[in-house]
This record gives sequence, structure tokens and C-alpha cells, in this order.
Amino acid sequence: MAMHDKMVQLVDRMLDLNQKKAEEKNPNALRQLETQLALTDRQIDTLVYQLYSLTPEEIAIVEGKA
Repeated sequence: MAMHDKMVQLVDRMLDLNQKKAEEKNPNALRQLETQLALTDRQIDTLVYQLYSLTPEEIAIVEGKA
């Protein structure tokens, strides 16, 4: 799958998960949605790092770990 298609898929997933989170009342389901959101966000970050060919050092700077 092309990077563009993967990015679109992940962004669509984020939008869907955020919509579900806004409507959810169950605390356990909310925690699951937050976990899925964090995972999807991390996948987007990784894809962006690949897109820009960032080094581990540059990634650390972006993530505030440097």
C-alpha cells in the first residue's frame, strides 16, 4: 500500500475513533478507545518519520526526548 493510502486510512481511523469517543459513556469502552487512538496516533507519527526520512536523533528531538 502506498504511503499516501496508508496515511489516509490512519487519519480516517482517527476521525472515526474520536467520533466514537465523543459519543461513548462507558468508562471501560472510553479507555479502550483512548488506547486505540494512542496506537493510531503513533502509527501516523511513524509514517511521517518515514516520509521525511528522519534519523533516530531527529525523531528524539521531535518527540521532545533529546
